[in-house]
Amino acid sequence: MQFGLFAVVVVFLSLMDYTGSNKVMRGRRQRRISTEVTPVCAKGCDLCSEYNGCLKCSPKLFILLERNDIRQIGICLPSCPMGYFGVRNPEMNKCIKCKIENCEACLSRNFCTKCKEGLYLHKGRCYSSCPEGFAAANGTI
Repeated sequence: MQFGLFAVVVVFLSLMDYTGSNKVMRGRRQRRISTEVTPVCAKGCDLCSEYNGCLKCSPKLFILLERNDIRQIGICLPSCPMGYFGVRNPEMNKCIKCKIENCEACLSRNFCTKCKEGLYLHKGRCYSSCPEGFAAANGTI
């Protein structure tokens, strides 16, 4: 009997401490102070983050955002890779993915310069066969 009463009191006090600590924590955010040193940026990167790579590239370089699960990682490149085209502006030069179906390389969002293998390029678009009234030039696609 005495042990049972003691156990009830311990459980009761534990619950009071738990609910009391929740009230104290509620509405206040714990402030985390980082003791880490600012990350060293890769060559050509002017501003970077430990988790997102480069955030701002040197003036003549392009920033390419690559997906890594739900994160995007920025890298600086002298030119954009296949499947992307470069857009220059005063704030930042960016690599933007081609939006044309079956396009490997493009000049702009809506103008393809190289189609995937086996497709025909005509006026910036990719076709499975040459459009009506046209033939492949010199055996090319």
